[in-house]
Amino acid sequence: MHIDCGPVASHGSRPDFLEQFQPFARSARLLRTPFASGNHSMSLAVTADILRTLHRLHQQLADLKDRLAAGPRQLLARGKLLELSEAARTAIQDNIKKEKVSADQKQLQLKSDEAKILNLDSKLNACKTNREYQTLREQIAAFRMATKVLEDEILEALERIDAVKKTLPAAESEVASIKKQLADTRSQIAGETATLEAEVARISGDLICAEGELPADSLESYRRVAKSKGADSLASVEGESCGGCFQQITGNMVAELKMGKIIACRSCGRLLYLAK
Repeated sequence: MHIDCGPVASHGSRPDFLEQFQPFARSARLLRTPFASGNHSMSLAVTADILRTLHRLHQQLADLKDRLAAGPRQLLARGKLLELSEAARTAIQDNIKKEKVSADQKQLQLKSDEAKILNLDSKLNACKTNREYQTLREQIAAFRMATKVLEDEILEALERIDAVKKTLPAAESEVASIKKQLADTRSQIAGETATLEAEVARISGDLICAEGELPADSLESYRRVAKSKGADSLASVEGESCGGCFQQITGNMVAELKMGKIIACRSCGRLLYLAK
């Protein structure tokens, strides 16, 4: 059986045959070129996005850790205020005690001098000579003058005690207020700490995942910088300047960044990435 395959094109008709496929060939070439350049752009975008994400996570982690550390600092500050207020209250109480002791001693001295005056008075009628009588009168006058001074000093001491006592309620109120603030702060921090620690754990996990997206040949350099600088280990490039130290970087460095390479600022050591 003969199958008719139709006319076979001669050599002279070959250009017409190829011409039919030229549009497809051109389309293939057009498709290949964007894919090749697109892969490079994608690599650059992915690397910059990873570094940008790492920078954000490092900053979030640093902020959370600062907030965690702020709790104990607040408690320490409140504790210091409490110590100062208690010391002020104690100083007032000690001053009151001191003035009372001084006033009591003067009152004892006053009673003793008054007893001596009575004793000397009782001896006046028994004097045998005018000289003896005059000596007793002089002693009595001296004791009476001393008692007058003591009475004035006792009155002044009692007035000082009353004045100091008036400041005690305010000091005690201050102590009570700071104690309450300290207790409230301690309770608040205890509640926040659990939440912050959970956030630290979550962000730390996200950071580990993001680090895993870095190219293998850049991971060690990144980890070394991240270990020493933490949240300051990365910086965006604005124009041709490092966003961390604001020093200008070279055109070659910008070109390397555009090629998707991971490089460090020569001034501050931060790993750089192109800003959006």
